[in-house]
Amino acid sequence: MSVDILPPPGEFQTTEEIRDQRFLDKLAKRRRALLLWSLPVVVIAFLAALKLLSAVAINTAGQSAYDNENHNTAAERFAALEFFNVIEPWKPYFNQGTAIYAGGDFFGATQEFEVALNMVPKAPDGEPRGADECTVRTNYSLAVEGLGDEARIAGDYAQSTARYSEAQDILADCGESGGNGGEQAQEAEERQQESQEQSEEQQQQQEQQGEDPSGEPSETGTGEPSESGSESGSGEPSESGSESGSGEPSESGSESGSGEPSESGSESGSGEPSESGSGESVDPRQEELQSRNEEAQASRDAEEQASGGGDGSGQNW
Repeated sequence: MSVDILPPPGEFQTTEEIRDQRFLDKLAKRRRALLLWSLPVVVIAFLAALKLLSAVAINTAGQSAYDNENHNTAAERFAALEFFNVIEPWKPYFNQGTAIYAGGDFFGATQEFEVALNMVPKAPDGEPRGADECTVRTNYSLAVEGLGDEARIAGDYAQSTARYSEAQDILADCGESGGNGGEQAQEAEERQQESQEQSEEQQQQQEQQGEDPSGEPSETGTGEPSESGSESGSGEPSESGSESGSGEPSESGSESGSGEPSESGSESGSGEPSESGSGESVDPRQEELQSRNEEAQASRDAEEQASGGGDGSGQNW
């Protein structure tokens, strides 16, 4: 038998009041325990709601930047959704790739589309591809087609042909009639087929132009001598009237340079004496001395005649 605790002096509680107070204390303790147990759930729910609202806000900001053709800003904002979007994790990569593609970076866009294609839900084997998968494949194919266009402009037709073929493989059956890719996928597939055919033709023309049409070596330049009237460079002598350079002597009337004497009336250069004029050559200094002596003798003779005398003899210089 339990003994009721007596109230403090000056306060009086009946047995019913004491029982009710104990019941209220138990309820308060239970509520505190429930609050502590539910607090993590409440926090998680709050964070999830905040995350979803943030994802909506960031996606709206990215879409606004994309509509205003601020593609770099849109790509950055869509990249932030990689953490927030847990319901459809492939969409941030798809949106980011689309913004990068619109900015002209086709290679960077293919990197994002490849991730999106790996994460997007796929239809079971034997069933048509879903709309989401075809959407990713269509944009992925367009980015690869852009790489093919760049290679074609650069003149690398082998690379462009391979890119166009890869783009059609990525589209798969989404570009076929009745596929979930829609008209955009069908138009892309037709355009890529046409571009591939043109690229293959240009590649064949490039290969044909790169080949040497004649396998035999040229007969001009070095090699066998030319049969024309004159010949340049070394080799056999020319049959024309004159010959330049070293080699056999010319058969013309005069010959320049050293070698055999010329058969013409005079010969230039060193070697045998000239056959024209006097038999021996005279030293110029001796000729000058003789001339000066003759002038001096003539001057003396004139003086003697003027003076009327002289022995008629003199001495040369």
